[in-house]
Amino acid sequence: MAAQVELCCLESFPSHLSPLDVLMLKSHLDSVFQHDTDPPIVRFTPQRLHGSGRPGILLRVHPTTAEETAGCGGAQSGGRLRLFTSRLFMRLHGLQRLGSTGTVRALEPLSLDRVVLGARSRQSLRWAGAEQFTRGLLELCRPGQWLLARCGEPLLLPRHPLLGEDPGQVQQQLLELLVLDCSPVTQGRITANTSLVLTDCWDPVDTPGSAPPCRPLRLCVSDFAQYADGLGGGRSLLDNRKFLASGLSGVLQAPECRLDVRVVDVGRWLGVRGQRGAPVDVDSCVLVSKQLLLRLGLFNHEWVRLSRPGGASRPATGQAEVGGVRERLVSVQVVDLTQSPDLQNQDEAGFISETLWFNMTGGDEIPEKSCTLRIKRWKPSPPAPGEQRSDSFCRSASPPLASELHVQPVASPLYNNLSCCDNLLSEHFSTPRLVSQGDILTVPAENHPDLLENNSEGIHRCPVLFFRVQKVCPSAERREEEGEEGGGGGAHLADRLHTSLYMGASTNSPVPCCCVDGASLWSSLSPPGLSRTAELLGSIIVPHLHRSSSLSGCTVLLHGPAGSGKVTAVSAASRRLNLHLLKVDCVSVCADTPAASEAKLSSVFQRADALQPCVLLLRNLQLLLRPRGGAEEDGRVQAALCQLLHSAPSRVAVVATVCRPRDLSAGVMAAFVHQVALESPTEEQRRSMLASLSRDLHLGRDVNLERLSKLTAGFVLGDLSALLVEAGRSACRRLIHTCGGRQEEDLCCSGVTILNQDFTSALEILQDAQSTAIGAPKIPAVHWEDVGGLQQVKKEILDTVQLPLQRPELLSLGLNRTGLLLYGPPGTGKTLLAKAVATECSMTFLSVKGPELINMYVGQSEENIREVFNRARSAAPCVVFFDELDSLAPSRGRSGDSGGVMDSGSRINKV
Repeated sequence: MAAQVELCCLESFPSHLSPLDVLMLKSHLDSVFQHDTDPPIVRFTPQRLHGSGRPGILLRVHPTTAEETAGCGGAQSGGRLRLFTSRLFMRLHGLQRLGSTGTVRALEPLSLDRVVLGARSRQSLRWAGAEQFTRGLLELCRPGQWLLARCGEPLLLPRHPLLGEDPGQVQQQLLELLVLDCSPVTQGRITANTSLVLTDCWDPVDTPGSAPPCRPLRLCVSDFAQYADGLGGGRSLLDNRKFLASGLSGVLQAPECRLDVRVVDVGRWLGVRGQRGAPVDVDSCVLVSKQLLLRLGLFNHEWVRLSRPGGASRPATGQAEVGGVRERLVSVQVVDLTQSPDLQNQDEAGFISETLWFNMTGGDEIPEKSCTLRIKRWKPSPPAPGEQRSDSFCRSASPPLASELHVQPVASPLYNNLSCCDNLLSEHFSTPRLVSQGDILTVPAENHPDLLENNSEGIHRCPVLFFRVQKVCPSAERREEEGEEGGGGGAHLADRLHTSLYMGASTNSPVPCCCVDGASLWSSLSPPGLSRTAELLGSIIVPHLHRSSSLSGCTVLLHGPAGSGKVTAVSAASRRLNLHLLKVDCVSVCADTPAASEAKLSSVFQRADALQPCVLLLRNLQLLLRPRGGAEEDGRVQAALCQLLHSAPSRVAVVATVCRPRDLSAGVMAAFVHQVALESPTEEQRRSMLASLSRDLHLGRDVNLERLSKLTAGFVLGDLSALLVEAGRSACRRLIHTCGGRQEEDLCCSGVTILNQDFTSALEILQDAQSTAIGAPKIPAVHWEDVGGLQQVKKEILDTVQLPLQRPELLSLGLNRTGLLLYGPPGTGKTLLAKAVATECSMTFLSVKGPELINMYVGQSEENIREVFNRARSAAPCVVFFDELDSLAPSRGRSGDSGGVMDSGSRINKV
């Protein structure tokens, strides 16, 4: 049974326990967890908005009393039980000290066979290699004791006299011992039978909980101070008292500097608290590290102006505009970057949300990397006569409150039912939000049950709702101040206590994308291996959106192998351009009669017209135009499609996907202005795809993605995704076989490591399936050692096939051969040599019998030859072995070449 829990950090955690253990009141411990172990072992799963793909955390739960936890509130909070943890536990797992929730379930841990420990210092290496540490570890592993280890974390043991007399020194040594690897699972129990391997791991990164070395205090001169120093002309701003006394402070009220900013998904910081513990509106904040805040010389939560130097974006009504550059009022908020591994070593950059970038730039394309913005101190409105303000008034100053806020829901394919928007807006504005006229508000839907829809792709969960700010009305006492210099620039704070909210009619507008920094390959702005295609699609669509009066509608035909990532590329292009994406599978448009299909197709284009600007994605277009009856009936749907494509609005980009262009008629092909081909990925693209798809998987140290990318020649994105899924299944089967009697769910909860043997097994299964799909036979593993003699022939084959694969630079020098002709009596080893080439060069083997390609109908033999080479291209690099080629292309005039329909000249030309 699983229980909902809330974590609470104890200021003084019991020293005799491991800092990675947790505490619970004894009354709750006995009633909730009925387990044989003492203390019980549970699996804690944090409730994060963005899953990290990691398994739950195994914990030992110790009983405690209400007196020991008196400073942390009650034993329950909102129906959840409380787990009391140490500070180190919260920091190590990247959890907030307040409000971190999750579920716990009793679980018996697996015994680990092997644990690899890495010492981060020479002193810890000597300490862990001493006999004293070994004796203490064996004592802690005796029956009745439960010693847990988790891959990637320090080995923090309970206090024991055999480990050392000084507890602080022992804990410091343990913090420098990192668990590098565990088998057969990533976390489990260390027993007396566990094999322990100790190695050095000189890691420059500071260990969790270790205090930084003491450094002499120095004066931090901010960028603003450097700017002001240049105005004074003296040696130092602090020494230039003459200018300070002569009114230079008036010049320094609003200095500015440049700041490198990245647009990221800020959902990870939704729990950040502002002044007096209040929630923070992350869509109106620039998030910085503490080091960057010191360098800028700003206060935490201080309001500043943010703008894009040289930006040509259209300013929205109510936004401040200086010299053609739109400025945005934002708050500076300090965040802890150590909780985000993907943002490490970026202490000198600020981070903003995709919604803030959209509202600041008017919908410009999101930069893939960081960009430079101008940050300027916000000058509040001048003080009233007789009012005295301190020099740090900007610390507490804030934009004025709005008395009325008028919003309009934005039409989007993500949702149809807005009956629950009142509750969502009320919850959204429980935190003060900065709004300006023309802004787009991103309101989290939190998987509201009224917004769940069931479609052809399964249950669709709406992540957000979009609203456009139609009008902002300031309070009566602030209306006069709004026109004065130094006002909020049209920006106001709105909340449900001080602001009346009015909702108008639905409107059309581009919206910011929901995810920008690639939580996965499928939602990335630049999908690995598909970024060029997404960029090409974007460059095709943009001119039609901006020059709608002079250009016709945008129609694109995207063709490529099945599973090559066509939908992923179109999704990335639409998110880059902040366009809605309406996905329609043509299977759902097909009907019993052409008239019904035509009506469904017309309703699809009407829906896209109501959502403009948008991208209409027609998947599997060939299924809609498949012949079903007479030529007249089939032509009706085709004519309707061509008419709808020609009359499509300029702000609706129509993108259709097919596997093979020849499945469409010439008339339909001509209706598309642009055609884009998506080829099979190269070796480098496959490696980047594998790295992105396996980012959240725990791969064994023997897994080499570069080698795997070479072995997956001919695989597309869908095949690589299936390879990882099948490798995970193979790893589960291996664990079930190794740990007999354990449930599969318990094994998966303990963390599965995917080894190289799992990929090998999965690769064999998928290659067999791919060979069957393209008609390639299953060949035995034939190596050069299995071929006796024929040394000269082997040399010619190596120079023709293997050498260009190993040295591709030779192809640019013109050293290229089209193939080899093996001739000789039957049984001399021609087929065996071809199989050896395919095995040694890790290539697909296509065996084609010459007589199988010959057909009595005109042009069918040539079509069969084209199909063979198309299959070879999709499986490249591959070996195409034409057996009995003389029957396919005999000499003119010989028997079997009677001319006419069976003339071999056209077949020879086609080959």
